[in-house]
Amino acid sequence: MRRISVVATGAVMVTAMMSAAVAGQASAQITPQNPSGPVKGATQNLSSPEGLRAKIALKDLKAKLFPPLAGDNKSRLAYVDGKAESTILASGGGADAASVEVGYVVACGVKDGGFESWIGSNQTIGAAGALAGSIPAAGAALVGVGGSLGLTQNQVIKTAPGAIVYLPVGTKEIAKPKAGETFGVRFGEKRVSIEGCIGSVDAVAYATLTVSSRTFDDSKTVYSEVMRFA
Repeated sequence: MRRISVVATGAVMVTAMMSAAVAGQASAQITPQNPSGPVKGATQNLSSPEGLRAKIALKDLKAKLFPPLAGDNKSRLAYVDGKAESTILASGGGADAASVEVGYVVACGVKDGGFESWIGSNQTIGAAGALAGSIPAAGAALVGVGGSLGLTQNQVIKTAPGAIVYLPVGTKEIAKPKAGETFGVRFGEKRVSIEGCIGSVDAVAYATLTVSSRTFDDSKTVYSEVMRFA
């Protein structure tokens, strides 16, 4: 059984990895105290020994946090806008296909494990004596003991290790990409939500470019700055 004070180490490590992925960028601009505004994107370059050169970028990112619709502290809700865009700069020996995938990674620090309830003994011992030995059969008298013995219902909130959720937004695929071609995914008012989380919630946008040739698949992923949902 885990208590609320237990920190989910795995989720904390992943959150740290997410922060490292955007190292060098400004601290989170989207927080519960600043629930609406732009989100900083980034650009990564892709190259291969065969002469492929391309770039993948996250642009025009925005986010707006909303209070939980259920009025509790276990759900988080945001609507996001943005664009994942790739440009083929040089196709090298030729490429058969290319794709851009965009989505969000949401990390929950501690998950709600629900309630555990059980019936257990409840005893209060007074100054007249101490309770020793086994509980006597029904109807037997307790001699020399001041207080009461009875049953009570106990409840405890259980927690579970945190979780990482991947929320895909969209994928764009093209055949035979040529040098100079630009393609990607645009999205607006995309819903990002997570349920059953009672710890911290961080999120980043990601975009992955994959270019396939007859011999190799080459890919590169870019991340936005971290957004703090809770």
